[in-house]
Amino acid sequence: MKKLRILLLAFFVATSSHALNIRDIAIYNDTDRDEWPEGGAWLPLVTATQVLVEALGYSWEFIDADDVNSNDLSQYYKIIFFPGGWAGGFNEYINETGYQNIRDFIADGGAYMGMCAGAFFASDQVFWRENFGLDTPQNVYDYPLDLWPGISDGVILDFQPWNSSTQTGCTDLPGARMVDLQIDQSLMPESDPIVNVLYYGGPVFRPPSGKWSNEQVIARYEMDGFSGDEEPAMILFPYGNGRVFLSAVHPELSINEATCELFDGATSRIFLGQIIARMIAPQETAEVEIDLSRMLTFKTVLGLDYQIESSADEGDTWQDYGDPIEADGFEYVTKIPAGDAVLEFRIVLVE
Repeated sequence: MKKLRILLLAFFVATSSHALNIRDIAIYNDTDRDEWPEGGAWLPLVTATQVLVEALGYSWEFIDADDVNSNDLSQYYKIIFFPGGWAGGFNEYINETGYQNIRDFIADGGAYMGMCAGAFFASDQVFWRENFGLDTPQNVYDYPLDLWPGISDGVILDFQPWNSSTQTGCTDLPGARMVDLQIDQSLMPESDPIVNVLYYGGPVFRPPSGKWSNEQVIARYEMDGFSGDEEPAMILFPYGNGRVFLSAVHPELSINEATCELFDGATSRIFLGQIIARMIAPQETAEVEIDLSRMLTFKTVLGLDYQIESSADEGDTWQDYGDPIEADGFEYVTKIPAGDAVLEFRIVLVE
């Protein structure tokens, strides 16, 4: 059996039963509660989200089911982020009051981001079939949150069954495989046209009664020869005065299929950062703010010191941009404000 190595920073995750604080983003995390053995979030995805949000400069905190069930979330956050894991675990501990608190938060102008399990959790119906024949009837679940009246239909069995490693040989992560997405650049002009992301048991999104209404399909699977090819993988739609983004895949984390290592993929995380920026900006100004800003990713070595430099003359001369940084991971991600987006940038090792 191949040894799995997860290339993520180790964080101590404190229990989230506390007075909430005003933050940009709340990340749902129920992994630290011994009394919740059936919680839904998967720690590597929680941590990867935390690392990205911190790198982008947003304020954040963890919340759990107690927080969701007991608080008016609209007083505290701009985005609530439900990571991947197991949607049934979210439903295990969030109650009807918590569901309504989430709905009210979005309707009052907040944003919901659901990644894979977070997307299943938000859907009216879930079709689920793990590892049976393609002609076997799927299990059908009626989920109570109902942010989206459509169907999350997974997994894509002919591409990657949930509990099989036949495609990759990664026996410690059966069900995980990288996949390309086609990005609709009329909706996301700042993004790359193709982004490689982690597929890990996610659905395709099927609209209610087979007809789309106010949803925007941000990305579609590109998997020639498989049933999910060109099916919707990311959707965005309004909900009251707020917005909901659902992703069937994981741009926050990647897998090296040759070594079975999880790692933070630069391109996919840049793309997720662009989505977060759109979701956190006021709706009427999102286009201007996002199209003019810029994200940079530099490869680094953990523990070494670096300096970002900028050039206004196409690289003829360079000057320090900001303070030196000590690398706390294997890459450094930062967002450049619109006024500096035209500059050239590089990172150099501080001797």
